[in-house]
Amino acid sequence: MGPQGATRNLHAHAEALTDEAAATGDRPTLVAALTHLVHSYSFGGESTRTSVPFLRLLRMYDEDPADFGEDDVHRLHWMFKWVVADARQQPDVPLPEVEGWLARMRRGYRTAGYSQRAVYGAEFRLARHVGDAARAARAYAAWTAAARDAMADCLACEYATEGLRQLDLGDDRAALDGWEPVLSGTHGCHREPHETLARSLLPLVRTGRTDQARAHHLRGYRLVRSGEACGPAIGLHVEFCALTGNEPHGLRILAEQDRRWTETGDPLDHLEWLVGAALLMRRAVETGHGERPAPGPPGGTWTAAALLDHARESALDLAARFDRRNGTTAVSDRARARMAAAPLMAELPLGGTRPPSPTPHPHAPVPDSGLGLAPDSSSSPLDRARLCLALAQSLTPSDDGSGPRAERLLTDAAYFAGLPGGSPHVSALARLRLGGLHCEAGRHEEAAAVLESVLPDLKDGIHSADDRTRAHTWLARSYLHTRQPALAAAEFKRAAETARDSPDARHEEASLTQRAAQALSLAGQPAEAARTYERAEELWRALGEHGALVRALRARAWETLTAHGLAAADTVMTEALDTNRHHAEETEQDPERTELHVELGRTHVQLARLAMEHADGPPLVEWGTHEQYAANVRAFDTALGHTEQAIETLRACGGPALADLHPTELLAARLEFVLGRHERAASRARGLAAAVRERPDPDGTLAPLAAECDLLAGAGPTRPQPEAVPPRTASPATPGPHAR
Repeated sequence: MGPQGATRNLHAHAEALTDEAAATGDRPTLVAALTHLVHSYSFGGESTRTSVPFLRLLRMYDEDPADFGEDDVHRLHWMFKWVVADARQQPDVPLPEVEGWLARMRRGYRTAGYSQRAVYGAEFRLARHVGDAARAARAYAAWTAAARDAMADCLACEYATEGLRQLDLGDDRAALDGWEPVLSGTHGCHREPHETLARSLLPLVRTGRTDQARAHHLRGYRLVRSGEACGPAIGLHVEFCALTGNEPHGLRILAEQDRRWTETGDPLDHLEWLVGAALLMRRAVETGHGERPAPGPPGGTWTAAALLDHARESALDLAARFDRRNGTTAVSDRARARMAAAPLMAELPLGGTRPPSPTPHPHAPVPDSGLGLAPDSSSSPLDRARLCLALAQSLTPSDDGSGPRAERLLTDAAYFAGLPGGSPHVSALARLRLGGLHCEAGRHEEAAAVLESVLPDLKDGIHSADDRTRAHTWLARSYLHTRQPALAAAEFKRAAETARDSPDARHEEASLTQRAAQALSLAGQPAEAARTYERAEELWRALGEHGALVRALRARAWETLTAHGLAAADTVMTEALDTNRHHAEETEQDPERTELHVELGRTHVQLARLAMEHADGPPLVEWGTHEQYAANVRAFDTALGHTEQAIETLRACGGPALADLHPTELLAARLEFVLGRHERAASRARGLAAAVRERPDPDGTLAPLAAECDLLAGAGPTRPQPEAVPPRTASPATPGPHAR
């Protein structure tokens, strides 16, 4: 089912819930259902329908406010902002009716005791829309002067509004400064930074900050590409492509977003899409490609010239409807100006991938790679592509400049391989290597953009399983670094499935499966993470890699705790201990034997952490009931027992266990202190401090440990408090319960 079908189903579900709620006769339930329906329409591309359920809510509130809880009242007033905005979006809603909603919002806020700040913000946006510059200036001044309260937009949206005002005044730098808290990630919401990233693109190019513009495009488009209500932002990304020499990239966006042609439920948003598409097609026609196929509305065959006519006429017709409603020419003037905009630069490379020229000269010169190695000008595009690819693969990225040189060569290889007479196979390989180069260099936004584009071109039976595995793995790593763990998990899973096709990649399949589980944990999906760890365990067990098996079991225990509770987690962690002990005793060969005994020490530490989960806090007599105090003592005693077993096991391992031994000894001292055994805690701490200070500490990691020992031993200025025992998520022996 496509996105439109899914959205229609959501609307239908919300409508059915409303009917069911009305049939019950329970008015508070109906309030909740109508609120859900307003949200569904406003944020699901059906803003023309928002006002009907909202009016019903207002009537119910006037009839009996007691049907509305405190949160319901807050949401009712908050939704005024949606209804005013949605009315503005519809050219068939008369302007007096839009103004009427704004006036009703003003009265409602005043009656409820709210500030007029949100009202002035809505008035500012309406004035901008109709082209009333004087009213916009007055509303903006009143908005900034009014107090922030519970009805004010979030800070991210307010910063976005400030930047828009500066953009209206023609000051790109001030606009970018105003947007900085949103662009930097300091403030955000469900709409931001998505929209501001798109708005910032052209101001960044105009002010010469092209690297930042590229990064904002790559990051911003990924944020909005699947959003139902993101048509305007996507239109701005298309506009950016058209004005920076990236018309082929813009065409790929049009092809991917073909559903936008028929998503007309929010006409003002649809206008933004049409304007961006028309501008892109104008650039295609101006550069001599008017007869090339173009991705237009579904159901037809389009050339760039035909699509230009369709998009421009549709945009101007829609803009004229708004102008007739508004009594101005502002919407049409803005649309015409944007569709006629001149390019800002000849070419701004996006992620290093340069699209093939539609009409290349058969003997086009090889771009300068900086190596002084160019093939004969009579060589074919495929020969040139292969040579550039071979030269790039002979280089190793390093600080001596070979990384940038390899990037240039791979870009050229992709370029030539995409020309007539080239090879899609070689083009895909070059772009794959380029994506990997970006990933290894930490340029994860660019890496993701390149790898997303190349994955559909990597074909089973043509490209090796190893190459396809690398593509999914690099993309997963880039998603992790750009804080998209759910997407990373999906790519790690695909990488593992692909690795299964390679006869020598069984270890890689297991490792990638475990990384998928880690990403699922970061994405807040503990049940799915536990299932994926279980799959990793099967793979490690089949490989006979017992240390990795134990680590996967321990990790699954923590995910099981979150998903299924303490008893289930105890069962899995006990399985980890039994498995660890068995293989540690059975294995005779070093270094595996030592590895498994170090893991056994770590498993006992994890068991200690899990034992503390059975308590509701440190065992303090003055806290809670006597029964709870006794339960807390038992839990911490059990934890201390496992910690002592860990210390004994780690000491027997010698040097390989030192990194785990001293933090585990500190944990034992902390537990002794919390259990009220202060002298024993002090004795442990003094011995540990002496041992630590005898060791070299080149990176300064041991000094804080020794300082805490001094506190526990009573040598510091203050005694540690019982609650200083760290929670399980800050294990001193490992990075945390999820340590792998």
